[in-house]
Amino acid sequence: MSYLYLKTIGNIEPLLLEKVVKKLDFLPVKLIEDENYPIFAFEPKRNQYYAKKIIEKIASELPEDCETMIIITDIDLCTPVLTFVYGEAQLGGKVAIVSMTRLKQKFYSLPEDIELLARRLVKVIVHELGHCYGLVHCNNKKCVMYLSNNIVSVDEKNESFCTECGDFFNQKVRKENYGQK
Repeated sequence: MSYLYLKTIGNIEPLLLEKVVKKLDFLPVKLIEDENYPIFAFEPKRNQYYAKKIIEKIASELPEDCETMIIITDIDLCTPVLTFVYGEAQLGGKVAIVSMTRLKQKFYSLPEDIELLARRLVKVIVHELGHCYGLVHCNNKKCVMYLSNNIVSVDEKNESFCTECGDFFNQKVRKENYGQK
């Protein structure tokens, strides 16, 4: 059997992780917790971490029973061409990373709301998981695969796939996990 691994980097609240795991019940989940920060990916000029560098390192050390790994972190992520990303994934690959930094109300000087954070986090995780299974961005603004480049667009979309993206995702998951064609 293969698993969806959730790997934490940094300080992630156990209650938040519990809420996220409950929503990801469509795949068997294993959890790896790590409080060490990936200094090798830190960009001091931006005070952020390069998402791709972290993904590449983690991809080189996956457990044998890992179908897909989603890294959840409390560090701010960027790419060389984007000032920030909520998450990044290997398209058709096995590893993705999601940052909680800009999903937290605190980032916008608002009172914390763990329920809202959990919903936002699940949306970004499912979005990046979709990329791992080969999905690209969707034009349906309510689909979880819609491109979100601000917190309002994260909040406005659903936690699930539209029918077309969902059919593609479910077919890929069945094929990869159960050998169906």
